[in-house]
Amino acid sequence: MLKGAELNLLFSQVFGYSASEFGHRIGFLVDVPSAASEDTQEWRERRVLAMQWARALAKTSFHACMVYAYESVGRGNDFIHLVHNIPLSREIPDLAGQLGMVGTEMVSVGEVYSRAEFWIALTQVSVTGILKVAAARYGFRAAALPGFSNAMLPSLSVDVSVVDLRTRKLAQALTRAQWAELDFDVKGSRYSLTLDLRYRMGFASSGRFRHNGQTGTIPGGEAYIVPYEGEKAGIASMTEGILPVGHEGSVALCEVSENRIVCIDGGGAWVSLLRDAIAAEPACANVAELGLGILGEWGIQPVGNALHDELLGIHVALGRSEHIGGVTSPADFKSPDRAQHVDYIYHSAVMPEVRVVRGILGVEGRSAVFYQNEHYVLDEL
Repeated sequence: MLKGAELNLLFSQVFGYSASEFGHRIGFLVDVPSAASEDTQEWRERRVLAMQWARALAKTSFHACMVYAYESVGRGNDFIHLVHNIPLSREIPDLAGQLGMVGTEMVSVGEVYSRAEFWIALTQVSVTGILKVAAARYGFRAAALPGFSNAMLPSLSVDVSVVDLRTRKLAQALTRAQWAELDFDVKGSRYSLTLDLRYRMGFASSGRFRHNGQTGTIPGGEAYIVPYEGEKAGIASMTEGILPVGHEGSVALCEVSENRIVCIDGGGAWVSLLRDAIAAEPACANVAELGLGILGEWGIQPVGNALHDELLGIHVALGRSEHIGGVTSPADFKSPDRAQHVDYIYHSAVMPEVRVVRGILGVEGRSAVFYQNEHYVLDEL
């Protein structure tokens, strides 16, 4: 459990105010299940956590804190209309039908956005996209923690300013590079994948939102880029090689050409499932992201949540990319409602079958190692 002073320091780094200041207006958004059958232990813990954080910030840091809860309506929560103000002296109920008995006010979410400078969304279903649109309109800053659990608390202890500096440096290196090479070890055998980074920009996800209108997820801790997907007329993507993907002892050796998986070697039920999934939805063969997560260098361990675990090390994603700077969108899938972006995370506790032994970035005949012995070599960038 983070104490009030620790929370104040964390959010002062996230939102860019001085930890010695007081009187800021901080709002929490929390979703509540419609039925008991939908609830989970982590969801219940998150509702408790939201109230604990709000009380601690209000008491220790003398900020004005408010909590608003609403009924979770499923993926994307696209139809949030009414939110309930939950007094800090009360608890968030376990069912949405009980919100009216606890909340002191029921209003549209649009009416409450202007009541806080900074919003923190501790939700089961991500509202990051909705908050990005709203932040640009209403001028607040927001941090989303979708699916957050107590197991992720160590990730919030890492100095945000250091994470910001390191991820921005990596993002700049990705932007400058024209290609990247990942060298893999699979049970003593070596494979390599070259990623075409032309015409693309690297981005940093540091968990820092210091200007009004900015929104993102925390914890942060990665730089990422979408490989060139060959969308320019007459210019094919040069992404090619072997992408090994491990799962519960099986390894799929995915042959990549022009940024798409064209063949998968390997045996086992999981490899067959992957092969069948790509055959059924060819857009899933698109190499959608090269991500460089850094939190693993602080000893942070995976918790089974992909949004968290991808921050621990190098990861490569397949599928849609338009939401992070690429061109492959749900419209490119046979069934748009089945569009997906799947991260394969190269961390020993997540994928022990495969290890990235070296990473290289290159531009105009020059190259430099940026990753070796499970560490980023930032001085070489």
